[in-house]
Amino acid sequence: MAQSTFPVTPGTVAVPLLALVALTIDIPPFFWHIRNRNLAASSLVFWVFLSNLMNFINALVWPTDDVQNWWDGLVLCDIEVKLMIGATVGVVGSLACIMRNLARVLDTDRTVMSPSKAQRRRHTAIQLLFCFGGSLYLMLVHYVVQPNRYYIFAISGCTSSFDNSWPKLVLVLIWPPILCLVVVYYSILVIARMRRYRKNFSEVLLSSNSNMTKSRFMRLFLLAITLIVIVLPTQIYVLYQNSVVPLVPYSWALVHGPAWWNISLIPTGGMVLFDRWIQIAGGFVVFIFFGLGQEAKTMYRKWLLKIGFDRIFPCLIRQHPRNPATISQADSFGSRARLFFNRRGPQNSILSL
Repeated sequence: MAQSTFPVTPGTVAVPLLALVALTIDIPPFFWHIRNRNLAASSLVFWVFLSNLMNFINALVWPTDDVQNWWDGLVLCDIEVKLMIGATVGVVGSLACIMRNLARVLDTDRTVMSPSKAQRRRHTAIQLLFCFGGSLYLMLVHYVVQPNRYYIFAISGCTSSFDNSWPKLVLVLIWPPILCLVVVYYSILVIARMRRYRKNFSEVLLSSNSNMTKSRFMRLFLLAITLIVIVLPTQIYVLYQNSVVPLVPYSWALVHGPAWWNISLIPTGGMVLFDRWIQIAGGFVVFIFFGLGQEAKTMYRKWLLKIGFDRIFPCLIRQHPRNPATISQADSFGSRARLFFNRRGPQNSILSL
């Protein structure tokens, strides 16, 4: 009887399955960027991974509309709603940091061959501010406009709540779009510098002291462009939808009154909140750009050798020496980028180096 009243919907199966796949395939890129001390890329993968981990857990805990038998999510949802808010701006902040780093690599007027300790500390502090500072800020100020503990939606799970007053726009919702515009600014700056140095792009990367290869540069750039094309319209839409509704005067006493402890349980008829699909898609996009490069393939091979797969597949032991030029030509994203910029000018190409 329960099965006929609360059927398992396609979203019940698709969300945890796709989130689990995204989680699994994003693990290698995360470790690879940590090993290479790429803070911006590591934080991006971290926030995407964290979002899909919550999607996976929530869809398993609240799979149907059987509200009467739902767990109230105490402690778990209290943590998740803060992390979800942090992840929203954390992804955008990480993209801004990635684009800023790429712009610095191509800034020949300020290239420093041997940065001092103070310069390295300042650069690290700025990266931490971009990648985690905004997230910590929103996690804290969310309490100001949090009218109840949280909502629980079927399949989508724990969801943060916002008071319908103007401070939610100024304190929380406006910052992700602003960071998106920062990403757009640095993207334009990177494109302008790529066109300026298209004749000697390799030399610029080499002199930047950034340990950045052409294929790695293009993968980071194209990943950030792809994600910001998805995130920017979404954040503008969220801000718009929350701006056009009638806003009420803000009252701390009302927002944090006795009703604050309420937990709202909401059946959805099998529907999934749209941002969950965006987070899952982001996990696959991260893998496409970070998990299919030559460096990632080399790491996969080392892992397989460590767990003894060479006994089953002896071909893993064979070494195939390749020079940097061959690797660059083999990289699909680098090749596509070369073709694109070749079309922009008959004799000049950003990667024909």
